[in-house]
Amino acid sequence: MGGKTRIFASVCLLLCWMLLIHPVRGGNPSSQVTSIPLDMSVNAIDDMYFGCTEQMRNKLKNKRDQLSISNKSQKDFKNCLEKAKKKTDNAALTPDHVQAICTYTSDGIYREFNQAVREDKSKYDSNYQFHSLHFWLTDAIQVLNEARKKALKKPESYLAGVRPFSLEQEMESRIIGGQEAWAHSWPWQVSLCFATMPACGGAIISPLWVISAAHCFKRYNKASFWTVLAGKHDLDNPHEAGQQEVGVSMIINHYGYNTRTKESDMALLKLQQPVVFNQFIRPIDLWMTPLPLHRKCTVTGWGSTRENGPRVNRLQEVNVTILPPDVCNQYYLGRIRSSMFCAGKDGGGADACQGDSGGPLSCFTGSRYELAGLVSWGVGCGRARRPGVYTKLQQHTPWIYDVMSDQNRVYTDDLTNEEDRCGEQQSSSCDHAPGLIGLSVSQDGEVSVENVTQSCPFFWPWQVSLQSNGRHYCSGALIHRRWVITAKHCNVRAKEDVVALGVHDLRFSSSQTVPVDEVFNLPQDGSFPPKSDLSLVRLSVPARFSSQVSLVCVPDEDEELDDSWHCVTTGWGAVKITGDVDPDRLHHVGLTLVNQTTCRQKWGGLVTDSHICSHPAGSTSCMGDSGAPLFCRKHGAYFLFGVVTWGSGRCAADKPSVFTRISDYDSWITEVTEDM
Repeated sequence: MGGKTRIFASVCLLLCWMLLIHPVRGGNPSSQVTSIPLDMSVNAIDDMYFGCTEQMRNKLKNKRDQLSISNKSQKDFKNCLEKAKKKTDNAALTPDHVQAICTYTSDGIYREFNQAVREDKSKYDSNYQFHSLHFWLTDAIQVLNEARKKALKKPESYLAGVRPFSLEQEMESRIIGGQEAWAHSWPWQVSLCFATMPACGGAIISPLWVISAAHCFKRYNKASFWTVLAGKHDLDNPHEAGQQEVGVSMIINHYGYNTRTKESDMALLKLQQPVVFNQFIRPIDLWMTPLPLHRKCTVTGWGSTRENGPRVNRLQEVNVTILPPDVCNQYYLGRIRSSMFCAGKDGGGADACQGDSGGPLSCFTGSRYELAGLVSWGVGCGRARRPGVYTKLQQHTPWIYDVMSDQNRVYTDDLTNEEDRCGEQQSSSCDHAPGLIGLSVSQDGEVSVENVTQSCPFFWPWQVSLQSNGRHYCSGALIHRRWVITAKHCNVRAKEDVVALGVHDLRFSSSQTVPVDEVFNLPQDGSFPPKSDLSLVRLSVPARFSSQVSLVCVPDEDEELDDSWHCVTTGWGAVKITGDVDPDRLHHVGLTLVNQTTCRQKWGGLVTDSHICSHPAGSTSCMGDSGAPLFCRKHGAYFLFGVVTWGSGRCAADKPSVFTRISDYDSWITEVTEDM
């Protein structure tokens, strides 16, 4: 009992000291506890809450058998208030205001009392001190809520990461080691519904953008299938006050998302219309600095309360501790990558579970909450030595802000004159920035690997991967939001194959995957090798332009290549190059063009004026890729001049690579694409 008294008195004294050092200025003073300054800012009230509640709750944890409040502790608290009175006269804040605010911040005790009553109600039925404090806390909470309702009408109330704390009685239900959250106390939390069924969680980061986990959309990535429910607490209540339902216009997976390792497991959802911020709906800012180890944060969601159990209808919350990376990797045998972190308890019992995927892990900064992670994966739910694994947002903030700014500024769905911006290469600061490199060939005719350069991610945003059953088999180039050009010998199949746009590493999912609608092959005369080798691939839906997806320019029919053009070819593969080149990552090589006379000396009459020849090793077709495009740059823009037709299968030094000249078939391209 004495220990409890000292704890309570110490906390109250600390609280009042904080209030005196940082007085809150409000309206006219009053001698009534119920006359809280109604123009007091919400943030100021919340700051007071944050300053004490967590301390009180932590100190009272596991001490519910000592919850009686002695006369001594109440006297100490009153003495604290008397001292406060002498120092707050000039702050337009009376001791009664201080008392009410102190009481409000003591709601942690209130919750602990309620829990203790439920666990052993008979113990407290006759406890007068408990009932007295219970009513005191209840009245003060109601008073502060009224103050907040008035303050919430101000724009400053909707700053990111500030919780409204609409307090209500704590309920019995639990997630793994947690409890039901107060209604609307995590206003950035949303439920993502596939059709009408809740499937994942997410967080509001701006009026038009929600962030969630990419694995939520692994099977169903069509935006029109998804809706966002904001301002929700009870998913079973279709008429809940403050709720907003908004459709999704775009789903953008992180370019580094790996379905196997779960790296960069995040996706941005652009909404069809902005959500309206109010006391039920607010955004949260992203955590920008490295996360301190052992920090306690809160994960929220509507997931299961036990492993393999059903989902719950009311929002749950649980506090977890961020664990060191070496501990996580010990538990998960080295599977924790730099884009992840884990949080929970060594002994288990505190965790997210099925249905919480994509939900926010919110960490308190001292004045507000920031979004540190997203629920990603784990083994079971709440198991010992198997903490939950989260996507680390601090490492991905540049990509997040880049996508949001690009989508709002340039690459919108209603873009009509996209040809005016074709061929614009994406800027990059990665270590292997592309250059126009000439290949060196050894005496035995093999290409030196140092001359093949791994491209920066999305440096060639018009490059596409043609895929069958999830496997890459040919390259192509995006020339129109609904058209891709590639080689005919790729044998693209309509209604069966897909085009992956915005892809750099074939092991990771692309930002967009579009089924092939129709394929149009350039008519041939039956010669072999073919004089021309082109196919136009029509996409089933238009490509969405972004920093990862845009068009390459198509040259006019009379456009000629000369020494002022700088050319490059790109592709995946590299299986026939000596050295350790990653075949799954897009790479490029600068080309040296060869005149027709030299080319014909090597290939004879097979080469016509409708071909372009390059250095013998200057094609990714000899690197294990087909449909490789030939891009040439002039005046800051890239033009598609060719698609590989044939070349030496072993990148031999004596055989130039041959491309079909795109400009010679301008009329055919125009005829096919305009008719559709």
